[in-house]
Amino acid sequence: MIQQIFFLRHATAEDRLLAPVDADRALIDKGHRQTRAVARFCQRQTLLPARLLCSPLVRALETAVQFCDELPDCPRPQVVDWLKIDTPTVQALAGLRNQLATTDGPLWLVGHEPDLSLLISRLLGSEQPIVRIKKASLTCLELEPASSAPGRLLWSIPCALMG
Repeated sequence: MIQQIFFLRHATAEDRLLAPVDADRALIDKGHRQTRAVARFCQRQTLLPARLLCSPLVRALETAVQFCDELPDCPRPQVVDWLKIDTPTVQALAGLRNQLATTDGPLWLVGHEPDLSLLISRLLGSEQPIVRIKKASLTCLELEPASSAPGRLLWSIPCALMG
């Protein structure tokens, strides 16, 4: 069975040089506007997660919660540690495969760079990064979880084009 996976990079957050702890960086006004734009785009395109997973870091959790609040019928986000920054790609792949085995419908992940790009690249069959995910962008892949064949990139849209 083919499944779709959506990757949403967290929206714009406080500057890392100004935050005392990176994990506590919160969204700024621009980030909240970006998240609303993504949710409106998804509503217009009838894109809705079956399951929404996110990193435990504040900026990713805020993005996921606001996205959910803005999008009717969106499931509440579930925090998973394998989406936090610097998780080895092999560990993230294992977490993703476990979730795919128990999810019917589109699985959505809210996380960080460069981890999302590394995960997407690996799912597309590359050991090296072949994509770069911008803040508040949405990327969709499809793959067959039971197969070792690479997935297929369906599309990737930066927030600025979601209008």
